[in-house]
Amino acid sequence: MEFLKSLFEKGALTWEQFQQAAKDAKFEVVNAAGAKAWDGKDPKKLEDDLKTLQTKYDTDTANIRRDAAIDLALTRAHARDPQLTRSALSMDDIKIGTDGKITGLDAQVESLKKDKAWLFEEDGAGQSGKQGDKGGNPNGGQGGGYNPQSGGKPNTVNDLGSALAEVYNTNG
Repeated sequence: MEFLKSLFEKGALTWEQFQQAAKDAKFEVVNAAGAKAWDGKDPKKLEDDLKTLQTKYDTDTANIRRDAAIDLALTRAHARDPQLTRSALSMDDIKIGTDGKITGLDAQVESLKKDKAWLFEEDGAGQSGKQGDKGGNPNGGQGGGYNPQSGGKPNTVNDLGSALAEVYNTNG
């Protein structure tokens, strides 16, 4: 700030006088009035690009949240094949509110459970050997599911869920 005091010690200056005084003091002065570009960039374009990127970010984030909610709902509903079941959903009817709540999903899942019941395991199937071990019993049930003794690997969410349920029900 001291250099400015030295430039204006004799009083107010015109632009030309200021440029000369700055030059004499070995300062470079440029007129930034009306500048449209900074370092070769247009500030308006940068602002527009930022708005576009923010919109894309918001949309992508909302889609990720929606997809996660769909995956969770299909898992909880015991979908046999979540990818196939997802294709039966009307994605346009599933919305995320400003409060973050998903609407239009639960009703569709319930409708699918009635109209296309074959997409879903029966409630409770695959849970710790209940209803014929359809989801796979970790101890080698009839369902052909997860069997660690034979080196088998879980291949569905229900297999993993039944394995965990078996461990907690046995040890619990």
